[in-house]
Amino acid sequence: MKKFIKKLLWGVMIFLMAGMPVVRTIDTGLGLHQLAAHKAALNGDFWFPNPWKYRVFSVWLAEGSYQLYTNTIDKIIPVDGLIKYLSPISSERFAITANLRRFSENGYEVAFPQYFFKKYNSGKSDWEVIKEYHRYYIVFMMLRFLINLGILYFAFRYFKVFISNFWMVLLAVVFLDNGMNNAFRDTAFGFDTYIDLLLFTISALVIVRNYSPAWLIPVMVIGILNRETSLFIPALFAIVNFVRDGYKIKLRNFVWSAGIGLIGIAGFVGLRWYYGYEPYMLKSGWFRVVENFSNYSIMSGQFAIMLILPILSLFFVRQSPLLLRTVWFAIVPIWFGIHYWSFPVLESRYFLVPFTLAIIPVTLLGIENSYLNGKKTGIV
Repeated sequence: MKKFIKKLLWGVMIFLMAGMPVVRTIDTGLGLHQLAAHKAALNGDFWFPNPWKYRVFSVWLAEGSYQLYTNTIDKIIPVDGLIKYLSPISSERFAITANLRRFSENGYEVAFPQYFFKKYNSGKSDWEVIKEYHRYYIVFMMLRFLINLGILYFAFRYFKVFISNFWMVLLAVVFLDNGMNNAFRDTAFGFDTYIDLLLFTISALVIVRNYSPAWLIPVMVIGILNRETSLFIPALFAIVNFVRDGYKIKLRNFVWSAGIGLIGIAGFVGLRWYYGYEPYMLKSGWFRVVENFSNYSIMSGQFAIMLILPILSLFFVRQSPLLLRTVWFAIVPIWFGIHYWSFPVLESRYFLVPFTLAIIPVTLLGIENSYLNGKKTGIV
C-alpha cells in the first residue's frame, strides 16, 4: 500500500509539472490565440512571416495530431460531451487574465468561436464550428502536455549526468518547470519553442554521454523544420568533442559535425527557396541590447523564468566538470548575445535552452559540491 501511495504521489507530481504550464498558457498567456494563428499558418498567412513562415514542423505536428484525434479518440469519446468539462474558455476553470487584445485588431474575436463563425465556417453550422474549436484546443493541450513530459524526462536524464544527488536532480527539474510555468508572456502554446527545447535537451544528452552521433540526424531534420536555432546543434557537437578529445580535431567527429551541419543548412536554404524568401522584420543592433536591459517588462519576464540562477552560475562555472563548463561557455554567451542583439526579448521563453543545458546544472552542481566539500553556509 505504501508503494502504491508513493507511486500515486509521484504520478500526481509529474502530472502537475507537465500540466500546469499548459494551464498557465491559457490562463495567463495568449493560448487562446493559438487556433487563429494555426489556421492562418495552414493558409500560408503567417502573422509574422520571417522567421515564423519557415517553422513548419510544429504546424504539421499540430494539424496531424488533430486529424489523428478526430479519427480515433473523438470517434469513441465525442467532443460534444467533453466541451463543458474541457472548454478552454470556461470561466469556472480558467480565469483568463491575459490581455487577448494585445496582438489583433479583432480583439477577443480572434480568441473565441465567434471569430471562426465568420471566417472559417465553410458552410458549417455554428455548432460544428464550436465542436471543431474545442477539438483543436483539446489537441493543443494534450500535445503541449506530451511535449512537456518529454522535456522533463530528458532534462532529468541530462541533469543526472552531472548531479549525483537524486533530490538535487529533482530540484533542477523543478527549476526548469518553474521556468516553463512563467514563460507565457506574449505567446500562445509556443509549440516550436518547446519542441526546440526538447530537441536541444536530447542532443545535449547524446553529446555529453558520447552516444552515437547518428541520433542527431533525425533530431537535426526535425529541428531545422521546426526552428532555425537548431543550427547550433552541430556546432555544440563539434565544440564539446573538440574539448573532450584534448583540443584536437578528430576526423570522425569533424565528418559527423559537418554532415549534420550540412543537413541543417540544406533545410534552412530549402525552406526559404520553397516558401519564398521574406526579409527579417525587425532591426538589430546595439540599441536592441540597450532596450533589452533597460525595459522593466523584459527584465521582469526573464527574472520570472530564471530567477537569480544565471548570476549564481557565474560563481560555479569554472569549478564545473570540463564538459559542463564547455556547454556553458559554448551556449550562454552566444545564445544570450544573439537574442539581445536581434530583437526585443519580450518572450523570455527564448532563454529556456541555455537555462536548461547550462545554467541550472552548473548552479545546482556547484551547490552540491560546496556541501560535499564541507563548505556549509548558514547560522545553524
